[in-house]
Amino acid sequence: MADDGLLLNLTIPSTPLPVTLSDNIIKGKWTQRLKAKRAIQRSTKNRVRQIAPQSSSSQSSQNVAHLKAEKTLRNNKGSGSNGIFVERNPRSLPTAPGNEARTFPEPRARSSNGANNSPAGTKKLEYSSQSNSISSHIISSLFTSNPETAAAPISSGELQYDPSNAPLIDDTSFQGLGLHNLLTSHLQEKMRFDHPTAIQRAAIPGLISQNPQDLFIQAQTGSGKTLAYVLPIIHALMASPERLTRESGLFAIVIAPTRELANQIYSVLESVVRCCHYIVPGIVIGGEKKKSEKARLRRGVNILVSTPGRLADHFDNTEAMHLSAVRWVVLDEGDRLMELGFEETITKILSKLQENSKAHIDSVRGLPNRRVTVLCSATLKDDVEKLGKQSLHNAIYVNVDSKSTEPSRTDEFSAPDQLHQEYVVVPMKLRMVSLMGTIVNIVQTRNNAKIMVFLSCSDSVNFHFSMLTRASNTDDGSEEESESEKTAEGEKTALLSHILKTYLKSTSPMIYKLHGSLSQPLRKSTLAAFTKLTSGPSVLLCTDVASRGLDLPSISHVVEFDPPFALEDHLHRVGRTARVGNEGWSTIFVLPGKEEGYIDNVVAPLHKSPPIRRDYSTVLSSAFGGKLVWQDIATNAQLDVERWLLQSTNNLSLAKGAFTSHVRAYTTHLSSERQYFSVRDLHLGHMAKCFGLRETPATLGKANNASAGPQVSGETRRKRLADHGPDYAKKKMLKIAQMHASVNADEFNLG
Repeated sequence: MADDGLLLNLTIPSTPLPVTLSDNIIKGKWTQRLKAKRAIQRSTKNRVRQIAPQSSSSQSSQNVAHLKAEKTLRNNKGSGSNGIFVERNPRSLPTAPGNEARTFPEPRARSSNGANNSPAGTKKLEYSSQSNSISSHIISSLFTSNPETAAAPISSGELQYDPSNAPLIDDTSFQGLGLHNLLTSHLQEKMRFDHPTAIQRAAIPGLISQNPQDLFIQAQTGSGKTLAYVLPIIHALMASPERLTRESGLFAIVIAPTRELANQIYSVLESVVRCCHYIVPGIVIGGEKKKSEKARLRRGVNILVSTPGRLADHFDNTEAMHLSAVRWVVLDEGDRLMELGFEETITKILSKLQENSKAHIDSVRGLPNRRVTVLCSATLKDDVEKLGKQSLHNAIYVNVDSKSTEPSRTDEFSAPDQLHQEYVVVPMKLRMVSLMGTIVNIVQTRNNAKIMVFLSCSDSVNFHFSMLTRASNTDDGSEEESESEKTAEGEKTALLSHILKTYLKSTSPMIYKLHGSLSQPLRKSTLAAFTKLTSGPSVLLCTDVASRGLDLPSISHVVEFDPPFALEDHLHRVGRTARVGNEGWSTIFVLPGKEEGYIDNVVAPLHKSPPIRRDYSTVLSSAFGGKLVWQDIATNAQLDVERWLLQSTNNLSLAKGAFTSHVRAYTTHLSSERQYFSVRDLHLGHMAKCFGLRETPATLGKANNASAGPQVSGETRRKRLADHGPDYAKKKMLKIAQMHASVNADEFNLG
């Protein structure tokens, strides 16, 4: 059949085709047709890369334009399978005001040489202005290009175990341990402690004997270690035939690594000494006024709780600090003391005590005639043993199972037996909505739930706190509201979450935040408010600053949103729940693939019952409304966060800071665990998505490098080492430490 030149096009576009093929080109030689085809491809590529007319609009107006463009895009979409929105006309995208409409080509697959790749379900918006050029923004689907996850095995039911840190239910009582009658009556009637725990039964008799020895106490978190050394000290002071008062001198010093733990120990002391008002406890920690602390020391205290740095400072600068009568020194959380670099400070403190001690000369009836040192630690590591050798003399090692003169590494790490451990396998893009779904599921199960969510860094805490407590209907005043919340003294650390209430039938959860960069008054008030709240659900977003030693009552769930940096960190995190025999639940988020091996090989041996695997689809469908709509609701929740970021430059910078800090924190995992946590295996684009960001990681990295300033070359570093000697790096770090100390920096300002 002869070719009559008829060209049929069944799909008539709304606008004329940008390029039409002439009849002679269609009928020409193959070389002519090839040249014409290449010319068309070049012209199409040039139109895509064409820069729109310059606009003088500001950054905020461009973001608003971008939001309008996205809204138009959403209105032109139909609902595809699995709740994923599919664009009806994928070749045409709206643009910001003042920019020319452009035609986008179909996505192309990435070749081996790194060509462009835009997966299905991903849309790229590009526009620029004269004042500030915006890089490409990507709106990607939550449920595409995710690594496959194996289906969670069907559980046959979790085994129930007896609590391993509960008070004893046998005939053992505090009075039977030999404690003072008035003290045991106070414990039973006022503090509601009828029976001691296993570690208290093992440690108390040796400390109240006539010739007590140094003690190394190792026990699980939440097993009552604080009372194990507090009760013997108060018993000895009460049993002394001489009437002791605050003027009698300082008899005991308790050293804690963090301010929060020091405050908690002090509150326990205050509760116990209510039965003997003549015994006066005191506390000196960083962040408080030295003048008031010196006045307190001049009036006299019998038991002093302190952090290492502030105690050493008072040793050098407070004349009223008399150490001759000290009989007990307690080093609580010894492993953390060593991790934070307090070894040199503690050595200095112990040497000062040894020089000024007159316990063998100025004897007081009923008190030891030598200094007794107690070292407490939930974990046993090489640096803790080193601290024990420096501070202890002929010590007795005590744990819940045995008493000996040598520490044993059997049962070195263990979680409470009654703890229910779960883990959720979540692709990177779905982490944020999965966290929201996890909190919703917990609150739906338990209306008065108290939840602790551990994150890797303080920037991530600030971002998730702002994200969860933002207004449900964002408006133009959101930026001004964010500005008012960022004042130095008026920073808010507790707000209701109206966003989570939209998925709950109960009241709005109260969200708190806590990290080491907050001021001491804010940290103290936040912990007090979170502890005192008894009605309604509450969530504490925190770093590892809240993982050590804090006895926060009624914590029902612990969520490790970011995996711990070390094995003992996991032990201390989950130790905030399932305390003193109570039941508790813990959930850890891991990525598909290598991180699942971390659960099987590292976490599982810590728990008597194997961790239960949950799939992200189960979490999201349970939280967001069943099998048919949960993907749509999760997608809308993600897009709401992205729109909220684009409405305010402060919110956007908060998310960018959280992203970069999270990447840095991920690289700090121990070398022994790098096989599970390798930053090279991370999909940084998906990670940006889980922080609500639409910029590419390359764009975020360039912006971060620009703000960081010029980088020092390797040749410059070598020259500095040659000029200043091999101790240059050490001197530089000491200089930075002194600079922080000069502005009253926190002794534990990590996270």
